[in-house]
Amino acid sequence: MKKVLLVIPFMMAGSLAMAQSTPADDMGVGFGIKGGWNSANMSIKTDGTVDDKNALSSFNVGGYFDFPIAPVFSLQAGVMFTGKGAKFTSGDKNGENWVETKTNPLYLEIPVYAVGKIPLAPRTNIFFGAGPYGAMGVAGKTKTSGQLLGVSFSDEHNIKFGNDDPTNGNNGSSNSGDVKRFDWGLNFMAGVEINSITLNANYGLGLANIAPGSSNNDNDKYKNRVFSLSVGFLFR
Repeated sequence: MKKVLLVIPFMMAGSLAMAQSTPADDMGVGFGIKGGWNSANMSIKTDGTVDDKNALSSFNVGGYFDFPIAPVFSLQAGVMFTGKGAKFTSGDKNGENWVETKTNPLYLEIPVYAVGKIPLAPRTNIFFGAGPYGAMGVAGKTKTSGQLLGVSFSDEHNIKFGNDDPTNGNNGSSNSGDVKRFDWGLNFMAGVEINSITLNANYGLGLANIAPGSSNNDNDKYKNRVFSLSVGFLFR
Protein backbone atom coordinates (compact mmCIF):
# COMPACT_ATOMS: atom_id res chain seq x y z
CA MET A 1 0.00 0.00 0.00
CA LYS A 2 2.81 2.42 0.85
CA LYS A 3 4.39 1.68 -2.52
CA VAL A 4 1.07 2.48 -4.23
CA LEU A 5 0.83 5.84 -2.45
CA LEU A 6 4.42 6.65 -3.42
CA VAL A 7 3.84 5.76 -7.08
CA ILE A 8 0.68 7.86 -7.50
CA PRO A 9 2.39 11.29 -7.08
CA PHE A 10 4.92 10.27 -9.76
CA MET A 11 2.02 9.30 -12.02
CA MET A 12 0.53 12.75 -11.46
CA ALA A 13 3.86 14.42 -12.23
CA GLY A 14 4.27 12.27 -15.33
CA SER A 15 0.78 13.22 -16.47
CA LEU A 16 1.64 16.91 -16.14
CA ALA A 17 4.88 16.47 -18.09
CA MET A 18 3.08 14.53 -20.81
CA ALA A 19 0.40 17.19 -21.08
CA GLN A 20 3.01 19.92 -21.42
CA SER A 21 5.02 18.05 -24.08
CA THR A 22 2.10 16.70 -26.12
CA PRO A 23 -0.01 18.85 -28.41
CA ALA A 24 -3.32 19.45 -26.63
CA ASP A 25 -6.57 20.94 -27.79
CA ASP A 26 -7.10 24.69 -27.73
CA MET A 27 -8.87 24.60 -24.36
CA GLY A 28 -5.63 24.10 -22.45
CA VAL A 29 -4.97 22.58 -19.03
CA GLY A 30 -7.91 22.99 -16.67
CA PHE A 31 -8.49 23.02 -12.92
CA GLY A 32 -11.74 21.67 -11.55
CA ILE A 33 -13.59 21.58 -8.25
CA LYS A 34 -16.52 19.32 -7.46
CA GLY A 35 -18.60 17.99 -4.62
CA GLY A 36 -21.69 15.94 -3.97
CA TRP A 37 -23.35 12.91 -2.42
CA ASN A 38 -22.02 9.41 -1.73
CA SER A 39 -23.88 6.16 -1.26
CA ALA A 40 -21.25 4.14 0.61
CA ASN A 41 -21.32 0.41 1.20
CA MET A 42 -19.02 -2.54 1.79
CA SER A 43 -18.57 -5.95 0.27
CA ILE A 44 -18.21 -8.28 3.24
CA LYS A 45 -18.38 -11.66 1.52
CA THR A 46 -15.77 -13.66 -0.35
CA ASP A 47 -17.84 -13.53 -3.56
CA GLY A 48 -17.89 -9.72 -3.52
CA THR A 49 -21.68 -9.31 -3.25
CA VAL A 50 -23.08 -6.20 -1.59
CA ASP A 51 -26.25 -5.91 0.52
CA ASP A 52 -28.08 -2.74 -0.55
CA LYS A 53 -29.62 -2.45 2.94
CA ASN A 54 -26.15 -1.59 4.28
CA ALA A 55 -25.80 1.60 2.21
CA LEU A 56 -24.82 4.75 4.11
CA SER A 57 -25.13 8.34 2.85
CA SER A 58 -22.02 10.52 2.94
CA PHE A 59 -20.34 13.22 0.83
CA ASN A 60 -17.41 14.05 -1.45
CA VAL A 61 -15.56 17.29 -2.19
CA GLY A 62 -12.23 18.09 -3.83
CA GLY A 63 -10.24 19.41 -6.77
CA TYR A 64 -8.39 18.07 -9.80
CA PHE A 65 -6.35 19.00 -12.87
CA ASP A 66 -7.44 18.09 -16.40
CA PHE A 67 -4.52 17.64 -18.83
CA PRO A 68 -5.70 17.46 -22.49
CA ILE A 69 -3.67 15.00 -24.56
CA ALA A 70 -5.90 15.13 -27.65
CA PRO A 71 -9.24 16.78 -28.48
CA VAL A 72 -11.08 13.66 -27.29
CA PHE A 73 -8.72 12.40 -24.57
CA SER A 74 -7.27 13.76 -21.33
CA LEU A 75 -5.71 12.71 -18.05
CA GLN A 76 -7.13 13.84 -14.71
CA ALA A 77 -5.55 13.71 -11.26
CA GLY A 78 -6.49 15.38 -7.99
CA VAL A 79 -7.34 15.06 -4.32
CA MET A 80 -10.78 14.25 -2.89
CA PHE A 81 -12.12 14.31 0.67
CA THR A 82 -14.68 11.52 0.64
CA GLY A 83 -16.82 9.50 3.03
CA LYS A 84 -17.03 5.72 2.88
CA GLY A 85 -18.27 2.94 5.18
CA ALA A 86 -21.57 1.13 5.72
CA LYS A 87 -24.27 0.38 8.27
CA PHE A 88 -25.03 -3.04 9.72
CA THR A 89 -28.27 -4.03 11.46
CA SER A 90 -29.08 -7.17 13.40
CA GLY A 91 -32.58 -7.92 14.62
CA ASP A 92 -35.89 -6.29 13.66
CA LYS A 93 -35.95 -2.52 14.21
CA ASN A 94 -39.72 -2.78 14.71
CA GLY A 95 -39.18 -5.22 17.58
CA GLU A 96 -37.70 -4.98 21.08
CA ASN A 97 -34.23 -6.30 20.30
CA TRP A 98 -32.04 -4.85 17.58
CA VAL A 99 -28.62 -3.29 17.10
CA GLU A 100 -27.42 -1.00 14.30
CA THR A 101 -23.82 0.11 13.73
CA LYS A 102 -22.89 2.91 11.32
CA THR A 103 -19.21 3.20 10.38
CA ASN A 104 -18.37 6.33 8.36
CA PRO A 105 -14.60 6.74 7.79
CA LEU A 106 -13.44 9.85 5.94
CA TYR A 107 -10.55 9.53 3.48
CA LEU A 108 -8.17 11.73 1.56
CA GLU A 109 -8.22 10.06 -1.83
CA ILE A 110 -5.88 10.57 -4.81
CA PRO A 111 -7.59 9.44 -8.03
CA VAL A 112 -6.00 9.28 -11.48
CA TYR A 113 -8.26 8.94 -14.54
CA ALA A 114 -7.84 8.32 -18.26
CA VAL A 115 -10.79 10.24 -19.74
CA GLY A 116 -12.38 9.92 -23.17
CA LYS A 117 -14.63 12.70 -24.44
CA ILE A 118 -17.40 12.74 -27.04
CA PRO A 119 -18.04 16.30 -28.33
CA LEU A 120 -21.70 17.25 -28.65
CA ALA A 121 -21.29 20.98 -29.31
CA PRO A 122 -18.65 23.67 -28.72
CA ARG A 123 -17.45 23.32 -25.09
CA THR A 124 -19.97 20.54 -24.50
CA ASN A 125 -18.80 16.94 -24.04
CA ILE A 126 -19.95 13.60 -22.72
CA PHE A 127 -17.06 11.92 -20.94
CA PHE A 128 -16.12 8.49 -19.61
CA GLY A 129 -13.14 7.66 -17.42
CA ALA A 130 -11.42 5.02 -15.34
CA GLY A 131 -8.27 4.70 -13.28
CA PRO A 132 -6.66 3.77 -9.94
CA TYR A 133 -6.94 5.50 -6.60
CA GLY A 134 -5.10 5.43 -3.30
CA ALA A 135 -6.71 6.70 -0.09
CA MET A 136 -5.73 7.36 3.52
CA GLY A 137 -8.24 7.45 6.37
CA VAL A 138 -8.03 10.69 8.35
CA ALA A 139 -11.22 10.92 10.43
CA GLY A 140 -14.73 9.58 10.88
CA LYS A 141 -17.14 8.20 13.44
CA THR A 142 -18.72 4.91 14.39
CA LYS A 143 -22.16 5.01 16.01
CA THR A 144 -23.92 2.03 17.61
CA SER A 145 -27.55 2.28 18.66
CA GLY A 146 -30.32 -0.14 19.40
CA GLN A 147 -32.83 -1.56 21.83
CA LEU A 148 -32.56 -4.53 24.18
CA LEU A 149 -35.61 -5.73 26.07
CA GLY A 150 -37.30 -2.42 25.38
CA VAL A 151 -34.37 -0.33 26.69
CA SER A 152 -32.75 1.99 24.13
CA PHE A 153 -29.02 2.70 24.04
CA SER A 154 -26.56 4.64 21.89
CA ASP A 155 -22.79 5.04 21.70
CA GLU A 156 -20.59 7.09 19.35
CA HIS A 157 -16.81 7.32 19.07
CA ASN A 158 -14.17 8.55 16.64
CA ILE A 159 -12.98 5.86 14.26
CA LYS A 160 -9.78 4.10 15.24
CA PHE A 161 -7.72 3.15 12.22
CA GLY A 162 -5.97 -0.21 12.43
CA ASN A 163 -2.56 -1.09 11.07
CA ASP A 164 -1.98 -2.75 7.70
CA ASP A 165 0.10 -5.37 9.49
CA PRO A 166 -2.21 -8.29 10.45
CA THR A 167 -0.12 -8.96 13.57
CA ASN A 168 0.20 -5.44 14.94
CA GLY A 169 -2.48 -2.79 15.34
CA ASN A 170 -2.35 0.70 16.85
CA ASN A 171 -0.14 0.98 19.92
CA GLY A 172 1.26 -2.46 19.16
CA SER A 173 -1.94 -4.30 20.03
CA SER A 174 -3.22 -7.03 17.76
CA ASN A 175 -6.16 -6.35 15.43
CA SER A 176 -6.89 -2.91 16.95
CA GLY A 177 -9.03 -0.35 15.13
CA ASP A 178 -12.37 -0.29 13.35
CA VAL A 179 -10.97 -0.34 9.79
CA LYS A 180 -7.53 -0.15 8.20
CA ARG A 181 -6.20 3.31 7.44
CA PHE A 182 -5.22 2.70 3.79
CA ASP A 183 -7.55 1.85 0.92
CA TRP A 184 -6.90 1.45 -2.80
CA GLY A 185 -8.82 0.36 -5.86
CA LEU A 186 -10.35 1.52 -9.14
CA ASN A 187 -12.70 4.38 -10.01
CA PHE A 188 -15.10 4.53 -12.96
CA MET A 189 -16.90 7.71 -13.96
CA ALA A 190 -19.22 9.19 -16.57
CA GLY A 191 -20.77 12.57 -17.01
CA VAL A 192 -21.32 15.67 -19.07
CA GLU A 193 -19.31 18.88 -19.34
CA ILE A 194 -21.28 21.97 -20.42
CA ASN A 195 -19.07 25.05 -20.68
CA SER A 196 -17.47 25.15 -17.23
CA ILE A 197 -20.13 23.06 -15.44
CA THR A 198 -19.62 19.31 -14.91
CA LEU A 199 -22.10 16.66 -13.80
CA ASN A 200 -20.43 13.43 -12.67
CA ALA A 201 -21.43 9.91 -11.67
CA ASN A 202 -18.66 7.80 -10.13
CA TYR A 203 -18.27 4.26 -8.83
CA GLY A 204 -15.38 3.36 -6.54
CA LEU A 205 -14.42 -0.32 -6.48
CA GLY A 206 -12.25 -0.93 -3.42
CA LEU A 207 -9.71 -3.73 -3.85
CA ALA A 208 -8.05 -3.55 -0.42
CA ASN A 209 -9.31 -5.64 2.49
CA ILE A 210 -9.85 -2.93 5.13
CA ALA A 211 -10.75 -5.30 7.99
CA PRO A 212 -8.00 -4.73 10.63
CA GLY A 213 -5.86 -7.71 11.42
CA SER A 214 -6.51 -9.34 8.04
CA SER A 215 -5.04 -9.54 4.57
CA ASN A 216 -6.42 -10.02 1.05
CA ASN A 217 -5.71 -13.76 1.46
CA ASP A 218 -8.26 -14.11 4.27
CA ASN A 219 -11.69 -15.57 3.60
CA ASP A 220 -13.56 -12.67 5.23
CA LYS A 221 -12.97 -9.46 3.27
CA TYR A 222 -14.31 -5.95 3.90
CA LYS A 223 -13.96 -3.82 0.75
CA ASN A 224 -15.31 -0.34 0.09
CA ARG A 225 -17.94 0.26 -2.57
CA VAL A 226 -18.98 3.88 -3.21
CA PHE A 227 -21.44 5.31 -5.73
CA SER A 228 -21.34 9.10 -5.95
CA LEU A 229 -22.97 11.99 -7.77
CA SER A 230 -21.30 15.38 -7.94
CA VAL A 231 -21.55 18.81 -9.52
CA GLY A 232 -18.49 20.90 -10.31
CA PHE A 233 -16.79 23.63 -12.29
CA LEU A 234 -13.86 23.20 -14.67
CA PHE A 235 -11.79 26.35 -15.23
CA ARG A 236 -9.36 26.76 -18.15
